[in-house]
Amino acid sequence: QDRLDDRFTSPEELSAQLNVPILSIVKKLDPLQGEGLGSVYTHASPNSVESEAVRTLRTPLSLGGEVCDRILISSSEPGDGKTTVSANLAVAFAQAGHRTLVIDADLRKPGFSTLLGLKGQQGVADLFASEQAPEQLAESLVHQSEVNGLDVLPVGLRRPNPAELLSGKAFVDLLAWADSQYDRVLVDCPPVLAVSDAQIVGQLVDGAVLVVRPDKNHRRSVIRAVESFHETGCHVFGVVANGVAENQGGYGY
Repeated sequence: QDRLDDRFTSPEELSAQLNVPILSIVKKLDPLQGEGLGSVYTHASPNSVESEAVRTLRTPLSLGGEVCDRILISSSEPGDGKTTVSANLAVAFAQAGHRTLVIDADLRKPGFSTLLGLKGQQGVADLFASEQAPEQLAESLVHQSEVNGLDVLPVGLRRPNPAELLSGKAFVDLLAWADSQYDRVLVDCPPVLAVSDAQIVGQLVDGAVLVVRPDKNHRRSVIRAVESFHETGCHVFGVVANGVAENQGGYGY
């Protein structure tokens, strides 16, 4: 049974196999009664253990020696909780006084825009399709959230060629504008093994945070996800172990 089980059995094994640090271990999050950011732990329940786990993630990204102004957040497969981690981390940055922008770059299944009720609003895809320069149009498409210091640029209307839009000069200009206006820019991307979008964006950011579900992700899939970033020159800051079961000895798989 051990030979057939292709999942990681401990945080140490996960870090050693991937050769990247474990940035945070997040327990299974029970759904909160609320809508939008009211369902996000760091906003609705800032003193909870769950929120503290996200602050653990924020700390190395804020205080480490690496430049972490542009952060890509992705996962190896759908359903790993990347949007949940993105939302909680964005609120945590804003609470720490960092002016933060979240760019929903998941042009295929926009979880962040859906979470905040912004699906169908103009956003990233419309900016790419416009003849106006991104720095001229972006500010009018940004939505202020109920959290002070946290803004969101939704995904926009669905387009047929997401990868081509993300690889164009407009996205480079958008990130340059965001850098001039915000302390932190989080880019929520599709799963890296599902489509090439995250690899494209990874070349334009300071690094990536990979969200992993140890209870469901197979070892070979997670290793391949990290390799995919490295192949395109994207630095991987580390891994978030998400949905980890809590036992009497603390957090464990």
